[in-house]
Amino acid sequence: MKKHLKIPGISSPFTFLLLAAIFFALSLEPFGFATAGFLCLFFLLLVTKEIIKEGRLFHSIVYTVVFSFFVTCTTFYWMGNAIRNITGHSLVISSLLFLLYGFFSFYKIGIIFIGSFFFKKYRLVSETKFYLFIFPSLFLISDWISPMVFPVYWGDLFRNQILWRQMARFGIEVLGLVSVLSVSLFYLMVVRKEYKWKQTYLYLAPIFFIFSGNLYFLAETIPPEKAIHLVLLQPNTPYAKNEIREDFDFMTKTIQGVFNLGEEAIRNAPKPIDAILLPESSIPFLGTLPSKNPNSTYSKSFVDITEALVQLSNASLVFNELVWDEGSRNSFSLLKPVTLNTERRYKHILLPFGEYLPFENQIPLLRSLFPEVSHHISGSEFGSQVIKTKSGESVSFTPLICYEVLYPELVRKMILHSPSELIINLTNDSWFESFTETKQHAGAGRLRAIESGRPFVRAAVSGLSSAFDPWGRDMMGELPIFQKAIGYLDVMTVSHDRETPYLKFGPYPWRVLAVFGLFFLFFTSPRAFDSHKKKNEIEI
Repeated sequence: MKKHLKIPGISSPFTFLLLAAIFFALSLEPFGFATAGFLCLFFLLLVTKEIIKEGRLFHSIVYTVVFSFFVTCTTFYWMGNAIRNITGHSLVISSLLFLLYGFFSFYKIGIIFIGSFFFKKYRLVSETKFYLFIFPSLFLISDWISPMVFPVYWGDLFRNQILWRQMARFGIEVLGLVSVLSVSLFYLMVVRKEYKWKQTYLYLAPIFFIFSGNLYFLAETIPPEKAIHLVLLQPNTPYAKNEIREDFDFMTKTIQGVFNLGEEAIRNAPKPIDAILLPESSIPFLGTLPSKNPNSTYSKSFVDITEALVQLSNASLVFNELVWDEGSRNSFSLLKPVTLNTERRYKHILLPFGEYLPFENQIPLLRSLFPEVSHHISGSEFGSQVIKTKSGESVSFTPLICYEVLYPELVRKMILHSPSELIINLTNDSWFESFTETKQHAGAGRLRAIESGRPFVRAAVSGLSSAFDPWGRDMMGELPIFQKAIGYLDVMTVSHDRETPYLKFGPYPWRVLAVFGLFFLFFTSPRAFDSHKKKNEIEI
């Protein structure tokens, strides 16, 4: 008889799902316990065992929906408040929308559950092969083919473990893959009770190899290139609904507050400033690009304060604005000293139900449900931008706006298209009004830094403003959340032609390997003719 690992006092798969969701939450910010990430994967492994044992597709679908709901409630509960702010509806309607979102938001787990069900339904494969090859491959594929509203990768569970997360140099999908593989190895070792040194060697050697590789990456010396001194402004502008557009007092107070904060930062700067970073939505709704279109967002007051800050500091101003250029655009703008010329790069990946409304033309009713959603259109250029330092050097950087930091392939594409020496992210998390969301969003920058091998600087309108070096280590203390604050930061850039395995190869070799492994094991394994034969399979 096949022996199944049991935990005393726990027999229900729904209990395993709840525990997995709780540990999922504990592995991410603001907790960041890497051990919780491994425990989350372990309980998902146990649920997969139950799915295989039960042999019913219905169960794998139910477990998918339940786990999605549990994860949303434990980890992404902040979406409830965001939905209420964006829709402007009552608590009852917002709660119903949140429940609908929760049941399907983390559907990616279904790729593991349903994939495992079909594989074991049609093929007889040993437990060893399943958990060392099929199970990890399904996790990687789930990262690959699941376009979520807020992308979360299995490797995100380990972003706070300084040694383990170095595997992200091969891509976050690989970090997730080796983490699942490690859990599978421990599981097989425990279930077979192989605790002697010669027996455990085969299980622990791959994990030791991963640790050794990460130690090598962590000990790597990256030659410094140029130093740049940045000032991060955090004006703590509240999220602005459409009704505030016409509120003259609010807009005047906001503009004056941003200018006063910038003037204070310039006056108290410990050394000459190379660039000032003004986060996304510091001044909502307005822009500095003239347009004769009746929907123009042009504001002379906005132009005046940005030019004044540049002239006072004799430094570049990196800021966010809303401009009208063949449509509404969310712009990452760079105002240069002396010439006062502005370079703009428009946001590529827009936030659904925030910056645009999916299927609005097909379902007009959606606009009444989400009245606060904007009508932005995306950009198409991938160019980096350049800051001139006081020492006369040119520093190129990759500009990211808010939500874009969640997409590693976008960041890779931008750097390959136009090489840079650091990454700058302007963001706004005020709509969520959540410390947890802000920490989770900020933590994504840590992995983008490791993947790209470049420093990452995040300026957030209400916090957390932060910065990470190419190993994902903090370069400055986090500015306090939901407060006005000023941060001064010296950044040593890297060479613009610096490559990591992820930049060089992308995620494609690992995806091909995962798909090939699944097909190879499927077509080389004997067919499972009936459930009786499968249950009495001889384990190898």
